[in-house]
Amino acid sequence: MAEKKSEAATEEQQLTGRSVFVVNTTPAGISVQTAFVTDDQKLINMPAVFPDVEYAFQQIDELKRLVAKHFSDAARVGAEAISAEAEKQKEKITKQ
Repeated sequence: MAEKKSEAATEEQQLTGRSVFVVNTTPAGISVQTAFVTDDQKLINMPAVFPDVEYAFQQIDELKRLVAKHFSDAARVGAEAISAEAEKQKEKITKQ
C-alpha cells in the first residue's frame, strides 16, 4: 500500500530566528526544553542545533546560567514560604 503525503507535508518552509532554551521550575525540579523562536516571535518546539563546538559551549554555558538562576529563585521562594509559615506559627503562639 503506497503512502500519499499531503502537499503541506512535502513543502519546505524556511524559518528565520534562533534556538532557545525554555527553562521552567516544576515540583519535580527544573525542566529544560529546546525550542525555536521565529523572527515574528512564534515559539516552535524543536531540537537545538549547534553548528560548531564554540557555539555549542556558549549555549551550554547559557543553559547552566539559566538552570542555576531557576534553582536560586526556587530556593529563595522556598525560604520566603518557610519564613512566612514560621511567622504565622509565632503569631499563633503569641495570641494563645
